[in-house]
Amino acid sequence: MADPNNEICPDFASAAYAEIREDLIRASGQTEAQVTNRMVVSWTQSHRQRVDDWNQEREQEEHEAAEAAQARAAQEEEVRERQEADAEKELGDFITPRPAQYAISKINNFEYTELWYFSPDGCKDAQRSSQSTAEDGYGLTQVDNAVLALRPLSAFKASKSAIPDHELTFLTFLRAKNTFLTHISKAKWPQANIDALSLFFWHLENHPIRNNSDIGDLVVLHYASRVRQDWHDRLKRDEAFNIGVLNENLIRSINDELWDKVRIYANTINTFPRSNASNHTSLS
Repeated sequence: MADPNNEICPDFASAAYAEIREDLIRASGQTEAQVTNRMVVSWTQSHRQRVDDWNQEREQEEHEAAEAAQARAAQEEEVRERQEADAEKELGDFITPRPAQYAISKINNFEYTELWYFSPDGCKDAQRSSQSTAEDGYGLTQVDNAVLALRPLSAFKASKSAIPDHELTFLTFLRAKNTFLTHISKAKWPQANIDALSLFFWHLENHPIRNNSDIGDLVVLHYASRVRQDWHDRLKRDEAFNIGVLNENLIRSINDELWDKVRIYANTINTFPRSNASNHTSLS
């Protein structure tokens, strides 16, 4: 669109507009001078509107350009400050264990993955796998449901050594969840989700059933395994819940379920001491 400020009002009294004037004279009954003046007024009003629109668009463009320049300057300043800060950093005394690329890809996509991958055994398994030839291969994956991207084959391959959360020892569970929380922070998960999971693990670690039942740790591991999986499934369906708040009814249900299995096993082999049956603790 050309700049309307450069427009010049046409000579509506000239011969070029004679037919238009005659049509307007017949239609309106006005004189030629009145019709000519009417044409000038109409053009002038339209011209002013075009000028106003043009000026507003230019102002908006200038405003957006200024904002973009400000954002670029702020980003460049942030990069500069980060580089200066990095230049002053020294290698720390501890390096966070690195899990398999498969697990990293899972958390980058906000998907569920077993805590075993973040355990010492899981990270050692990842280190061994990274030295294999499979680590050098690549495959296609879909990003944002549209773009195809290359990813290492290890990003698609689950470890054959992986075990579900409820089969971990409790000490391994605690060590793995610490590494897991570190990596989801690096993956830039929403802080609300990180806080909820931190609270989830804290409540489980300190739950009284661990001290009041011979199978307390096993109950906690089963609860953690089932609830965290369900939490991720529900997030995909926009049915999220606050995982940081424990469901005591579900804990009691899992406790009863596991004690039933203990009794069935004891009856099957007929060697389970009767005294242990009294350890079935109510959580009410």
